[in-house]
Amino acid sequence: MTAKSIRSLHRVFGKSVGRVTPRWLVEKYRHWTTDVYVVSFPKSGRTWFRTMLGTALQLESGRRDVDPTSVHHLWMFDAGVPRFVFTHDINAHLADTRSVRWDGRRYLKKKTILLVRDPRDTIVSLYFEMTRRVGAYEGTISDFIRQEKGGIASLVAFLNEWMGNLDRLGHGLLISYEDLHDRPIETMGEALRFAGVVIDPDIVARAIELCSFEAMQSMERAGVVQHVRLRPGDVNDPESFKVRSGKVGGYRNHLTTEDCAFIDKYITDNIGEALARYRWIEPDISIETMGSSTKSAEISTAKIS
Repeated sequence: MTAKSIRSLHRVFGKSVGRVTPRWLVEKYRHWTTDVYVVSFPKSGRTWFRTMLGTALQLESGRRDVDPTSVHHLWMFDAGVPRFVFTHDINAHLADTRSVRWDGRRYLKKKTILLVRDPRDTIVSLYFEMTRRVGAYEGTISDFIRQEKGGIASLVAFLNEWMGNLDRLGHGLLISYEDLHDRPIETMGEALRFAGVVIDPDIVARAIELCSFEAMQSMERAGVVQHVRLRPGDVNDPESFKVRSGKVGGYRNHLTTEDCAFIDKYITDNIGEALARYRWIEPDISIETMGSSTKSAEISTAKIS
């Protein structure tokens, strides 16, 4: 059966057949038709990444009738668009470190993008997700980062398991939230080429512009996307938004000095060499010789939390 025929059948019968088909068979079909997996720990910037992907592909094809966060549906309408499937894999944010083990057999013969983010920003963003947006946690942020299931230990274990096995994949690509911020056009271009799509850098730049922090927060506030993936817990509470603060290094605004010291030490002591960029390094602070003012690096802003 040709790819075009599969897409046509999926458009017509996909939802209705899926309701009566055994779950295991649906999963097998889903895996069979998947071209690219995107794996990440929750709150690693996945919604921003998927929206930029969807927008770039829409601009390239001229289709604007599917919301860009639904990039995983675009394959049904355009034979040139790969089927992306976004997953948190084993849901390590709900597991303790003993349960966080890599079993990536389903990814071995598929293109797989691993999206990572500074664990400090990730875990703080997850705290607001679990407390303000979905109401699944009621404790303090200090307790949250230290908890056995879903705290910083689970997050670091997830990253180490994946980084330790990424080279086992036939086709794997590592991208980071920070690179998406610092080099958005180059990083998005690399991800698209890896997926088998070549798009003019000007179109990619336009997609990035349309997916700015302000634009996406406006979309969420207005309810443009009719899906929980871009819906606030409380439209009057900015901390409950999916598109929340948009800062790289913003975790320090929410953690005490003691919490920062704990989380910095845990990451530095436990994260693998492959992600050594996230180990704590003392800031380079210089004091002006002719005055008492101190210079330090500014916290940069990104697009989506």
